[in-house]
Amino acid sequence: PSAAATLKVRRLWGCLTRGMRSRNLLTLLAPILTVHGYAWSPSPLSAANKLSLRPPANGIGHRSASRLPLNSRRGASVTSRVRSFSMSASQQGMSAKDILSTDEADREVQKYNGEIFCNRALNMKNIGFVGFDMDYTLAQYIPETFEILAHRGAMAKLVESMDYPAEILKLDDYDPTYFQRGLIIDKMRGNIIKMDRHSYVKLAFHGNKMIDREERLKIYGNVFQKSFTSKDYANIDTLFSLPDAFMYAQLVDFKDANEDKYPMLKGKSYEQMYKDVRRSVDLCHRDGVIKDRVSEDPGKYIQAEPGIVDMIKRLKLSGRKVFLLTNSLWDYTNVVMNHICGNSQADSRNLEWLDLFDLVIVGACKPGFLDDPQLSLFRVHPESDKLSNMDNALFDPPELSLSKGKVFQGGNYNHLHHLLGNFIAGPQIMYVGDHMFSDVIRGKRSLGWRTMLVVPELEHEVNVWLQQSVRHRRIEELAEMRHELDEWVDRLSLLIVSCNNKEECVVFDRIDEIEAELAKAREELQTVKNLYASEVKEFHEAFHPVWGQVFKVGYQNSRFAQQVENYACLYTSKVSNFGMVSPEMIFRTQQDVMPHDQLEDTPIRRLLKSRGDSFVRSLTEMPQRTPSPMRSNSPSQIPPSSSSVE
Repeated sequence: PSAAATLKVRRLWGCLTRGMRSRNLLTLLAPILTVHGYAWSPSPLSAANKLSLRPPANGIGHRSASRLPLNSRRGASVTSRVRSFSMSASQQGMSAKDILSTDEADREVQKYNGEIFCNRALNMKNIGFVGFDMDYTLAQYIPETFEILAHRGAMAKLVESMDYPAEILKLDDYDPTYFQRGLIIDKMRGNIIKMDRHSYVKLAFHGNKMIDREERLKIYGNVFQKSFTSKDYANIDTLFSLPDAFMYAQLVDFKDANEDKYPMLKGKSYEQMYKDVRRSVDLCHRDGVIKDRVSEDPGKYIQAEPGIVDMIKRLKLSGRKVFLLTNSLWDYTNVVMNHICGNSQADSRNLEWLDLFDLVIVGACKPGFLDDPQLSLFRVHPESDKLSNMDNALFDPPELSLSKGKVFQGGNYNHLHHLLGNFIAGPQIMYVGDHMFSDVIRGKRSLGWRTMLVVPELEHEVNVWLQQSVRHRRIEELAEMRHELDEWVDRLSLLIVSCNNKEECVVFDRIDEIEAELAKAREELQTVKNLYASEVKEFHEAFHPVWGQVFKVGYQNSRFAQQVENYACLYTSKVSNFGMVSPEMIFRTQQDVMPHDQLEDTPIRRLLKSRGDSFVRSLTEMPQRTPSPMRSNSPSQIPPSSSSVE
């Protein structure tokens, strides 16, 4: 950089940093500093975790500074850098809390603010119809009350209706934080597993007992990926399923520990126990154990979410038709929608909420509604709660059918399209729901609907990631070290393999030295790997002590994240976030990035680049032992083994 540019940057730096403690300001300055020839290095390895300004290496950006060829670097070895990494905090008298926490003022700025994320560009001007699910979409339930109610009721059904031992009622009460969405239940083995986006099992529990890596690979290492979509597996793809998973894990442990004590358990397979769990939960929903309690006091079980009513009104004012499509039956739907509209007490409930929608379909039986054209439609009479047949539903003009009432039960997608208006194409409809399969995947695959997925866990995921940003940078630093050592190990291994114990090899008389250096490098590499694994483990435990991030498994996207990316055009934490933008909003996606799009960051590119053409050529040509004076980079110029891996 020129002297003038340097002075300008220093003045800017001084003005902005005096009296300001926000480290995040530097992120905003990074583009400015780069333009002036500087690069920001937020390295947690520097003394006291301070930020530093330095000129870019080789004029190609600050991230390349540590990627010079190994034989051109001098100074501390990777070993000493690893030691510095692990000890820097104690040397500076800093606690882990000091290092991994950020300024409170920053934390107020760095948090999730209800953003709607876009996987597929969506112009709302092309959307003529917007539909909503109700449960866990318009109505977000309180886990500590609603899900515990489901768990307790279902456990009682197992004892009363299915002859399970009464001792199961003494098991631990439901913990709404124990499981997370995106897991899969292996019904045949009694296991609960988490997979990455390639459908490889990365974490597995038998009941509540973790399965170690060796056993996990033995069970799932050779399982064909498509097998996980068979009837032997059940997806936990909605928050409704979390109590099911918790109860199933409890019963698996109880069966394993008490088979001899209770003979009836010997005749129960893990698969049958899962069926019993599902049946007991369904019974609770049918006979009022759950929904009657909610009807008595909706505010105890449903979270308050201001803005929903105004959002729906705004959509209608924009000229779009709005519909409600829910699996809940009419009586319960009426209670919940009245609560959302501010009428929680039984004597204040009315039918005014129906004015928010152009069409209401209850008891939809999704996902069947979205792919079975044979399902029949019935008219609901709200005043009497009675049903009547709709034999001519697909033949009568929609105006005639809706003139007699706009509340229906059952039916299928053909009825919905017909009642909304003739000649409707799938992409004209956007459906907002929480259930990955029943609301999003089926609507997208079968009908081509545009979709928005409600993911309440998203707020926690984003906020924890922001709080853990310092640790994440530490992980990136360790990954850099690992790449460097991988390259050094590969270079030394290539020398040894290329020589192949031939005396004419130019490095034959130094093979022992090279092998000793290789052993040392592998030892250092293992040290870095151990540190990396430890940091990644703590990073993921910050999200969830058992299952880690919902959207990640290690450094790969989870299977759930892959489904979100493939099938949800939009996703956000709650439906009212949709009210923060105009009904004419154009949602734009970020550019997709593949490994080759990040060429300079790919490990293999860096490995090859660090060697240089002359080094690779010297290995492939394998000249005689007398080195050419023109080959300044020949293997004979490798520094002695006393020089550490640098």
